Amino acid sequence: PGGEASAKGPAQAVVWRNVVLMSLLHLGAVYALSLVPRARLLTLLWTYLYFFVTILGVTAGAHRLWSHRSYKAKLPLRIFLAAANSMAFQNDIYEWSRDHRVHHKYSETDADPHNALRGFFFSHIGWLLVRKHPDVIEKGKKVDVSDLLEDPVVRFQRK
Repeated sequence: PGGEASAKGPAQAVVWRNVVLMSLLHLGAVYALSLVPRARLLTLLWTYLYFFVTILGVTAGAHRLWSHRSYKAKLPLRIFLAAANSMAFQNDIYEWSRDHRVHHKYSETDADPHNALRGFFFSHIGWLLVRKHPDVIEKGKKVDVSDLLEDPVVRFQRK
C-alpha cells in the first residue's frame, strides 16, 4: 500500500482517513464562504474570535512556548494556551512540539516531517496525508522532549 519506490526511497503510505477528513474540511470551508453574506454579525464575530484564539494556541502556545521555549508562562496562561491549541485540531502540544523540534534539527532531510525538498504541496499539506517517513519516527524518539513531559498541562492535554 506504500506505492512505488522512487530514486529517493520508498513511497510513503497514504493515510486515507486524513485524506477524507482534509477533503471534507476544505469542502466545508468553501461551502461556508457561500454562507458569509447571510451570516449574522454575532456569528461573524464568534468566527473571528474563535480563529484568533486558536491561532494564539498554535503560535504563542505550541510553537513559541512549548516548541522553542521562547518564554515562560504561569499556569493560567499555559492552561488557556493548551485549550486554545486543542480548539485548533492540530494534534496535541507534545506531538506538535516534538515534530517541530525535529523539523528544525533535521531541516530539509528525510527526518524533517515536512521536508520542503519534497515540494510545495508536500511541505504544506501532503505530509499530513501520508505516514511519517521512518527517519522522522527514529529521530523523533531521540529529540529531547523532557521539558514537555514534565509540564502537567502538556501531559493532561495529551491524555
